[in-house]
Amino acid sequence: MLKHELQNRMDRFQKTMETHSLDSYIITAEEDIWYFTNITYKPEERPFFLVISPNQQPVLVVPKLEEAHVYKGILDCKVITYWEYPSPVGENWYEVLNDLIKRFERTGIEDNVKTEVFLKIKAKELIPSKLVVEQRKTKSLYELEKIRWSAGISDRAMEMIFKSVYTGAAVVESFALSGSIQSELMRTKQFDPLSTSLLTAVWPAPVSSMPHSVPNFDDRLGKGPNVAMAYFRINGYASECERTFFLEKPTKEEEELFHYMMNARQRSLNVLKAGVRAADVDSEARNYLVKNGLGGNLLHRTGHGVGLGNHEAPFVAEGSDEILEENMVITIEPGIYIDGVGGYRHSDTILVTKGGYEFLTTAPTELTDVIIKGSK
Repeated sequence: MLKHELQNRMDRFQKTMETHSLDSYIITAEEDIWYFTNITYKPEERPFFLVISPNQQPVLVVPKLEEAHVYKGILDCKVITYWEYPSPVGENWYEVLNDLIKRFERTGIEDNVKTEVFLKIKAKELIPSKLVVEQRKTKSLYELEKIRWSAGISDRAMEMIFKSVYTGAAVVESFALSGSIQSELMRTKQFDPLSTSLLTAVWPAPVSSMPHSVPNFDDRLGKGPNVAMAYFRINGYASECERTFFLEKPTKEEEELFHYMMNARQRSLNVLKAGVRAADVDSEARNYLVKNGLGGNLLHRTGHGVGLGNHEAPFVAEGSDEILEENMVITIEPGIYIDGVGGYRHSDTILVTKGGYEFLTTAPTELTDVIIKGSK
């Protein structure tokens, strides 16, 4: 199954290269190499390369240290090694790579390449492109199965958070919950440490008004809008679920802000389907909030893509020129942020379908369900 999936990805990419009249293509980002080979590694300062040519066996250029490891890969690739970083003259990665590509007339390179690497590559014609990111946007049935599985674990983590929070709880307690998720994955032999990252967290009010801040571990949960997060990449496939919740009955103002957030979210969902501009999905939520006097309380776009990475294309933002397609996976998460009060944001991992959408994360969303009445 996996080998068939990887070969399909490679075949599809080689056909795309032909339509762009490219003789070879260099891929160097860790996630992109994993997408085609399923090889997990940490490059540190030693770069890895996957060189693809139409109708030819792909070539991996790797440090000697990793040679035996990459030979265990699933996809049939030729492996060429360089000695070290740095190496003596003639044995550096760029000398080995340049010798490999010198026979090609037109060489593409994924444009997420590091500048240091890009400047040392010498090709007859080197063309920065986005062919990998374009292919990764639309998910195969195999990928959707893996993302669904990851999303199910995100839901389970949110349930664990809701069952464990209480007034006065330290923030560190919610961070620690990811350890039990990891233990379960290890126990069931479904854990790859190099392609898995697990974050469970709660941003307590009023810190929840700063969504990319880091709360102090000894901060305590109390009244106001707290924001819980399950932000996972499990064996290479990502998902996220976020919920605003209350530990006391919300005030009238808190209820109003919560409903504004929910209404903005629903506005975006109402137009979400294949063929719609991502910018239009964003503007539905944003324009609604601006119209209701909350334009000064917005900090970010409505959503982003999810796949191998937690944040990837397509981006659901007003500056996007993307057209959403069937089997893209995105988040919808318009947020309202009030300094000194807190933040209001639900986020779900959502599949774009031909006629609409499907929630892949399904944790409770309604106000009555996110008022946690139990206490510890």
